[in-house]
Amino acid sequence: MSQEPGDHNIFRITDPETYRCQVWQYDTKLSRLSLRVYRALEREQAAFGLLFTDVGYWEGPVTWISVDFRVASHEECIALMLETGLIGQAILQFPGAYASITEVARLFIVETRHRPIRLIASIGMLMP
Repeated sequence: MSQEPGDHNIFRITDPETYRCQVWQYDTKLSRLSLRVYRALEREQAAFGLLFTDVGYWEGPVTWISVDFRVASHEECIALMLETGLIGQAILQFPGAYASITEVARLFIVETRHRPIRLIASIGMLMP
């Protein structure tokens, strides 16, 4: 499962807009974010889960419609890291210095009707 900048629907879900995501758990010691994913009208039984590791940033509600995650460009990831203070402006003085950061940090985005969900993490995994 590819998770490179520019990849869309990274979990290869058919009709991703028919699913509802819900933040299930965040482990502060391991920086892991778990989501439960339900068919949009289902309330009880999750269809599957998603796990994001090495989470550094989260922006969004606890529940939303769509599981169509994409991986943003390295530039978008660095811009959000600068905007939120995860990294400092000094990194811009060294061309290419952020390459090591973007090797391990990805900006995952889900577009919703209201606003995008943004998450910086190392990797996202589909969990049965």
